Amino acid sequence: MRRFDWLLVLLFPATATAAEPNVWVKSDAAIEGRRWDVPVGYDAAAKRFQVLGGRTSWGDYKKARPYDVLSFDPAGTWRNELPPGAAWGPEVGPVTAPAWTSEAWGLTDAAGATRPNWTVYGTFSLGQKYDYDPDSKAFYFYAGGSTFRYDPARREWTDRKPAAHPQALGGILLWSSMCYDRAAKKFVLFGGGNVPTERGDPGTWTYSPADNRWEPVKTNKQPPARANSRLAYDPVARKVVLFGGDKLNELVADTWVFDTATGTWDERRPTVSPTPRAGHALLWLPKARKLLLLGGYTYTSTTEYVAPLYRPLPLEAWTFDAAADRWELVGRWSRPADGPVGPANVFLSAAVDESDTVLALDAQNRAWTCRIDASKPDPAAAVAFGASSGATVRRTGSHDPAWYVEGVPAADPAAVAADLAALPANRWVARATPKRPLMNMDWGSAVFDTRRDKIVRFSGGHSAYSGTAPQVYDVTTDRYSIPFAPEYPTEYVYSNDQVNGEWSFGRNPWMAGHTYKSTGYDPNLRAFVFAPHDYTYYFDPDAKAWSRSAAKNPYRPNFYTVTVCATPAGAVVWADDRTTGKAGLWRLDDARAWQPLPLRGELPAKSADRHGLAHDTKRDRLLFFSDTGPKKGNVAAYDVKTGEAKWLDPAGTGQALVHCRETAYLPELDWVLIGGRVRDEPGGWRWLAYDCAANAWVSVELPGDDPVGRAGAFNNSMGLMYDPARKLVWAVGQHSHVHALRLDRATARVTPLR
Repeated sequence: MRRFDWLLVLLFPATATAAEPNVWVKSDAAIEGRRWDVPVGYDAAAKRFQVLGGRTSWGDYKKARPYDVLSFDPAGTWRNELPPGAAWGPEVGPVTAPAWTSEAWGLTDAAGATRPNWTVYGTFSLGQKYDYDPDSKAFYFYAGGSTFRYDPARREWTDRKPAAHPQALGGILLWSSMCYDRAAKKFVLFGGGNVPTERGDPGTWTYSPADNRWEPVKTNKQPPARANSRLAYDPVARKVVLFGGDKLNELVADTWVFDTATGTWDERRPTVSPTPRAGHALLWLPKARKLLLLGGYTYTSTTEYVAPLYRPLPLEAWTFDAAADRWELVGRWSRPADGPVGPANVFLSAAVDESDTVLALDAQNRAWTCRIDASKPDPAAAVAFGASSGATVRRTGSHDPAWYVEGVPAADPAAVAADLAALPANRWVARATPKRPLMNMDWGSAVFDTRRDKIVRFSGGHSAYSGTAPQVYDVTTDRYSIPFAPEYPTEYVYSNDQVNGEWSFGRNPWMAGHTYKSTGYDPNLRAFVFAPHDYTYYFDPDAKAWSRSAAKNPYRPNFYTVTVCATPAGAVVWADDRTTGKAGLWRLDDARAWQPLPLRGELPAKSADRHGLAHDTKRDRLLFFSDTGPKKGNVAAYDVKTGEAKWLDPAGTGQALVHCRETAYLPELDWVLIGGRVRDEPGGWRWLAYDCAANAWVSVELPGDDPVGRAGAFNNSMGLMYDPARKLVWAVGQHSHVHALRLDRATARVTPLR
C-alpha cells in the first residue's frame, strides 16, 4: 500500500458510512466516463473497496478518463490504481492509459501489457464472473474464455491460461456468476447461457486457483438454467447459495444451495422469499453472519422500438439464514432518492466490508454506502413485499401466447375464404386481423408454408424484436399466434447481433442481428428454415418447436447475405463457401444436410437487402437479382439440371435498380415480382417485376394498402410471398400488418422499362 493510503486508513474509518444503520449515503463523486457491467469488490487485506474495470465503448475509452481500476478512499473519492511505474496521469482524475488494438476480446493492450479489454463490442458479460479469494488476496475473473487474476497489492493482471475451461463447450458464455468457497478453496461457477448444450448453459464448474484447473461437476440434480443470478458463499453453512434469476422468458424466485465438497445441489423452500428477480447483488455479511440480497430487476412488457424490456425493482435488502432456511426483509427504500437505483438489465454492482457496510453503484456510477443492520427484520413487510418460494413473473401482452386468443371472436374460415376470393384485382388490401404481434419486426422477411397455409415470420433483431419465438399467421383464419413465450438476450438493445452463441436455454436460436433473407421454407422437410449461423435451425409450426442440424453448415455464417429460397427439390441457400470464401449454392436433402450444387459461371454481387433469389418453376431454374456490383440490374439464371449460370441481359436493366431482397415467382403471369418500387414519369411509385418470357423488366401499378408504404422504393421490414393454392401474393409489414394481392395480367397497368 502506498504511504498516502496508510495515512488515510489511520485517520479515517475504512469507508464513509452512514450515521444511522440502514440509511444510504450518496457520495459526491461519481466515476467519470461511461462504463457499465462494473465489477466492484472489497480488498480485505487493504480494507478498501475497488472498481475492477467496467465495460465501455471503443470511442469513449480513447477520451481522457479515470483508470480501469479504482479504489474508494474514505473521503468519497475514486483513486486511480495505476500499475507500478505507469506515468499515465494523477492519482485522482482523468488519465491516458493505453487502449487496445481492436474491440475483440483479449488480455493484451496496445502497449503489450496484460490488461482485460473493456471495449469489447456487443453482448459480452464480464463483470459478473468474478470474486475475491481471501487466501491469495486476489480477485479472479472468468470471461471470454479467459481465466485471469488481479492482485491489488501489486496492481497487476495475470492471464492464468488453464488447459480447459467452460467456454470450450462453444459460444461465448454470458450472464453467469462465480464465487469463492473458502472451505473447498475453489471457485464455483453456475448459470449463464449462450452455449450449445442440451440445457443451453455450462452446468456447474469449479476452479482451483492452486492447481489452475477448471472441472465440470457431475451431478444428477442442479438448478434450471438461468441468467444474471449471483452466487455467494455462506461460511457458516459451508454452502454456496443461489437465488432467482432470469430464464430469459420468466423470472424466478427459487433458492438453492450447493455443497462443493459433495458436488450436490439442494433446493430450499422457505415460507417467504424475495419476489422473482435477476441482476441482484448477493453478499456475505460478516457481522450479521447472513447473506444479503440487494436490488435486482424485473420485466416490462413494452413493444416500443429500442424500449427496454427491463426495469429496476424498488431497492430492498433481504437476508438469508441457510441454517434456518429463512429469508427476512431488513430494509426497503422505494424512492430513488433514498438509495442506489441499479441498471435495468445487468447486475447491481456492490461489495461489503467487515463492518457490514455495503458500497453500491447506481446506474450513473455514483457510489452509495450503507451499514446494514440485520437484527430487526420486518415479518409483516416480508409478507407484503415478498413472494412464495418458486414464484415466477412473465411478460404480458403480445409476448404471451395466451394473449392472441383472449377476447378474440372465434375464427370463421368460410368467411375468410370468401373475403380472399372477393379481393379486387391489382390492388393491395390489408387484412383486418383482430390481434397481431406488436413488437417491431424490422429488417427481415417472411415465409409461406404451403402445406399448412401459414405465414411464418422470424425477423427483427438488433434494436427491434429479438425473441426466439417466430410469429405464425394462419391464412385460413386471419389469426396470429406465437408458439411459446419468447426468450430475449438481456443486452438485446443495439447489441444482440454480437451474441456469438446460437442456443437459448430452450434450445431455440438467437436472431442475432437482423434476418434479412436468411429464412426460407423446405417443402420436403415441411419446415421453416433459419440458416445464417454456423448451424441450420428448423421450426415446426405443428410441434411449436425448433430443432437444429447435426453438422455445421458448409458455408460461412453471415446474416447479412445468406439467402434461402424454396424449390420443389428442397431449400437452396446462396452463400460463400466456408473454406474458399467463393460464392456457392447448396440444397437441403432429406437428412437435413446441405449438399453442394455444381456451379459454372458467375453470380451477382451480394449486399444486405440488395440481392435476391427466386425459383422459376416453369423452367426449373434459379434467378438471381442484385442492384449492386458491376452487373447491377442484370439477371443471372442458374440451370438446376446443368449447373450452369449465365447472364440474361434483360431489357430495362438500367432502370431496374432497386433493392431486390424480396422476390415472388408468379407462375400464372410468368413473372418474378420484386418487393421494391421504381418511379414512373409523373413521379409516382410502381412495383418492379421481371417478365421471364419476355426477358424484360416491367413496372406495374398496384394501388391500395401498399405494404412498402407511402414513400420510398423499398421496405426493409416487409416479407413478400406467393400462395399457390389461392394464387395470391402476400406481404407482411414491420408491425405484422398482413396484406394480400390478386394480380391479373390482363387488367394490370404494366409499363416496360426502357
